[in-house]
Amino acid sequence: MSREQLAKKIYWTKIIWIVSIINPLMTLPQFLQVWQTHETAGLSLAFLFILLFVQTGFSTHGFFTRDKFIMGSNGLAALMTLLTILSTLYFRSTIS
Repeated sequence: MSREQLAKKIYWTKIIWIVSIINPLMTLPQFLQVWQTHETAGLSLAFLFILLFVQTGFSTHGFFTRDKFIMGSNGLAALMTLLTILSTLYFRSTIS
């Protein structure tokens, strides 16, 4: 069985649509929690910066390979991660 046949058999296009929607929403609970509680003690900025780097890298890869799913999903995910980072830095500076 070829890769293309396997992808069709497991409905790979539908799976990628679902992943493309979930990916940008992954950091939404963290972002909302920061804004609701103003608590940032449990967040690792190092992790968030690495995540931002990876998401930006995959979004750029999607751009160069003309893969709209990868580019859009990771671009939105990177935006959510950036907003979480900026929110964390904001609340850490106002609490200090």
